[in-house]
Amino acid sequence: MFVPHGPLVDPPVSLLLGLGFLSGAGTLLGAVLALFLPVRRMMPFLIGFAAGVMGGVTVFELVPASIELGGVTAVLSGGLAGTALLFLIDTILKRPLTDQTASYRRLGWLLFFGIALHDYPEGMAIGTGGAVTADLGIFLAAAIGIHNLPEGVVNAAPLRLGGLNPPGVILLNVLLSLITPAGTLAGLGIATWEPRLIPAMLAVAAGAMAYIVLKELLPRTIKQRGTAGFMAGLLVIILLL
Repeated sequence: MFVPHGPLVDPPVSLLLGLGFLSGAGTLLGAVLALFLPVRRMMPFLIGFAAGVMGGVTVFELVPASIELGGVTAVLSGGLAGTALLFLIDTILKRPLTDQTASYRRLGWLLFFGIALHDYPEGMAIGTGGAVTADLGIFLAAAIGIHNLPEGVVNAAPLRLGGLNPPGVILLNVLLSLITPAGTLAGLGIATWEPRLIPAMLAVAAGAMAYIVLKELLPRTIKQRGTAGFMAGLLVIILLL
């Protein structure tokens, strides 16, 4: 994750907003791909892959960027806020789980909220990057769009196994794909008026994703022997850095 410093320019808002939509579309494309995969057979790999992707994003992107821009205090306060928010969502979702289908459904919703919290500051990065140069905004949108694709896959797969029909999976991921352009629009404003909010938003996303990885994904990865998926997801993020 790169949130730039430097003098601001006045790029076309329509250009950057369009880049935000294209970047967010990576999530939707991943969800569509998941509908054609044999997800039940691939679930151990996909759970491990999700742990690798989200863990890698947290450790290699969100936390370093938040420290660089806001210091350790921003990371700790924002991270605790993100963890508390996902704990609250988890508590609301934690109804009696009568079977594995309900368990997958709950995991899918947790991933949905965690990815949404992550995509918003990524959209902000496109907006703030484009406020420095349009070329930087284009570069960030392409990089973010590429790694939104596996996130769409790992969000859609448990929702599908949790009993949500394909139109429902697509609709939720359409909504998820809109988070990035919403963040882009916010980033354009924040770059001008309140750039100090950016590290806090990054830390909130880091805390939320760390909660999901440590509480849900890694235990499932170990139990279901999805180590190969974990390594593949981590490698994808390292290659995209």
